[in-house]
Amino acid sequence: MYTLLFCPAPVTFPDAPPLHPSSTPCPCTVSEGAGSTTPGFRSLCTGRRVESVAMTDTLFWRPGPQPREAQVTSAALPPDESVVLVRPAEQQLQDEVARISVAAGVDLVLAETLAEAEQSRPGIVLVDRLGLRGTGGAGLFTRRGPETVCVGYASDQPWTQAAQAGADRVVVLPEGSAWLAEYLARSHGPAGRVIGVAGTFGGSGGSTLACLLAQEAASAGHTVLLADGDPAGAGLEHRLGAEYTSGLRWRDLADVRGTVNPQQLASALPGIGSFSLLAHPAGEAPPGRLGLEVLPTVLQAARGSYGLTILDLGTSPAPGSPALEQCDAVLAVAAGQPGRLLSARSWYASLGDRIPPVWAVVRGPMAEGLDEVRVAALLDLPLAGYLPWARSLNSAQDDGQLLRVRRRRLRRALAGILAALDPLTAP
Repeated sequence: MYTLLFCPAPVTFPDAPPLHPSSTPCPCTVSEGAGSTTPGFRSLCTGRRVESVAMTDTLFWRPGPQPREAQVTSAALPPDESVVLVRPAEQQLQDEVARISVAAGVDLVLAETLAEAEQSRPGIVLVDRLGLRGTGGAGLFTRRGPETVCVGYASDQPWTQAAQAGADRVVVLPEGSAWLAEYLARSHGPAGRVIGVAGTFGGSGGSTLACLLAQEAASAGHTVLLADGDPAGAGLEHRLGAEYTSGLRWRDLADVRGTVNPQQLASALPGIGSFSLLAHPAGEAPPGRLGLEVLPTVLQAARGSYGLTILDLGTSPAPGSPALEQCDAVLAVAAGQPGRLLSARSWYASLGDRIPPVWAVVRGPMAEGLDEVRVAALLDLPLAGYLPWARSLNSAQDDGQLLRVRRRRLRRALAGILAALDPLTAP
């Protein structure tokens, strides 16, 4: 059995800029035998002693007794969650990655270049250092996919090119074989969806809709996480009366490094009714590095534990915001009033082209001559549904009793909104 530990210190290498500490495991030495939490393993990156880090994984790789033959196919039409290997310069490296994929139960798709790999819409791209040459330094792909993992041998120093190219992760082989096998196996499993909810003007009710949708989706049989992606907002805890419920908050995850275990995350979060909650405590300043470094890692783990994550994006999230980039789809809450309609159009136009699909949820009251269909058409957005607004919602969330509002008309509207997103939200 091989044990691979993650280094809790920022990862730096000679003659290379520092690698992303929250998404890049260091090429720590690997030792045979038990003792996954025993200190004393020496990290090649800093020379410090390595110990376990809370909420990150110590990963084990146990090859099955009857491994099947490696399958490497062309990159014609692989599934969206496929793993693509950009053909490395060394045949030995290709064989090593293929062997690891067999142990992980994953079929590799072979591409000749990064451009060809991107066209096949994979979930993960594996590439050696030579395949990264000529790629810029601001990230290889836009939005949240695919994940780019640079693989190579220590003698080739793959971390140097990986850092310069903006790769998401780097793995040194064969030392990192255990980590890569576990990572591929987990990433290849069923993945949940992240649906963002954005208000298009102050007081639009985006956070209220996020809470109500989480409850309705859980009632319909989904495993649901309601996550607060708006640290500047009033906080979801206040609306749900969950300020004193035990469990992790975003601030407790601020120092997470490496890969978060989905099962550990789910078991540590507070439960509100039939769904889980990950919130910012109201009135507290959020940790500075949370958005860029921690949020993507935690939401990736949430995909492994929850079929549906409802992410409250706040009001008019900025183009390229880390929370927005994690979404598979976004519900934009708009109103049928001229000024607020213009506000929604301005926000949507500012997002540009590289965004997830956006649907309109139209709330009342409506100005004369407008209805939900007309409002969605003016925004040039598909209509997810109309949300009837009741004064009781405002008082209920002020008292922390939002989930007690169970009007039949409101529940029908929420069910219709979820149905409009199908198959994204199919249980």
